[in-house]
Amino acid sequence: MAGAIETHGQVMFCKEGARDSFIEIISKLDLKEPVVIKPNWSTSEVFTEAEILDWTLSALDCEKVVVESCAHYRSPIYKSHDGPFDADLEKKLLGQKKGDLQRNDRWFLEFTGIGDVLKKHGVEYLNLSEEFWAKRVCKADQVKMLVESRFEPLVNDIMYSIVPTRLYDLRGGTILSLAKPKITDETIGVTLSIKNLFGLISTPYRGKFHGVNDTKLHDSIMDINKICHSLFDVRGIVEAVFSTSASRNCSSKPTIFHDLGLIWGSNSVFELDAAVSTQLGLDVQNVGHLALAAQTFGKWSQQTVENAMKNRVKLL
Repeated sequence: MAGAIETHGQVMFCKEGARDSFIEIISKLDLKEPVVIKPNWSTSEVFTEAEILDWTLSALDCEKVVVESCAHYRSPIYKSHDGPFDADLEKKLLGQKKGDLQRNDRWFLEFTGIGDVLKKHGVEYLNLSEEFWAKRVCKADQVKMLVESRFEPLVNDIMYSIVPTRLYDLRGGTILSLAKPKITDETIGVTLSIKNLFGLISTPYRGKFHGVNDTKLHDSIMDINKICHSLFDVRGIVEAVFSTSASRNCSSKPTIFHDLGLIWGSNSVFELDAAVSTQLGLDVQNVGHLALAAQTFGKWSQQTVENAMKNRVKLL
């Protein structure tokens, strides 16, 4: 049964969401095919579940592609670890090489049942890291020309040269950022639909895009968003139907919350992330990448923030 969907400006919100309400929210988005679905598979602990992906693919009667890059935390090492997140674990995770990451990806698709969902729908899964390793990437000038016709140049200009050709060939369609509302440490603040696109950076080790003490992270998030918005329309779903996480302590695994039934959606990822951040009790002005997004793509409406304040969701 679908929960009631509230509409506040450009943002839809359902607080008791299930399959029907999830599909209804997607049906109300302005999606132009091909639809490139970017789930949140950054870790093997909290991720876009097989059931959520199944609902998404069921809702889309059009050409669609699921895309993701390899991630060091999407591994059985991270899944099986029970205890403090210490330097030894970090070293072990980040020490994984190409073969390890490829095995992790195969393990993840089987472990989660996501591989079965992809087969059920006959949908292409494009691992961007595999494209990068195979050197199937665009010429930097192609990407640079498109980006700089709309935005200021990228801060990390290496990103011009690591866009997979297959992703570039899908341009003109829609990227659907299928995110989870994860409250994280003080550097990033919160992961929502805009931050979720950071996972489209095809290089599996992204330390250079974080910078020392995350000094480059906010700029890097904006850089990949500039690329995405130059190639595609970008739409967003943020959901915590079955799981999400929150943490204020980067030295331990986050607290996991189950069965919250929360779903948000919007044609504007900026309005969407401003609304969700506010509902989670964050000051949107103090979330670094969202402040940059306002400068780069345009300010969210104050009415969106005020409406969100009336519908607070407490995690921490």
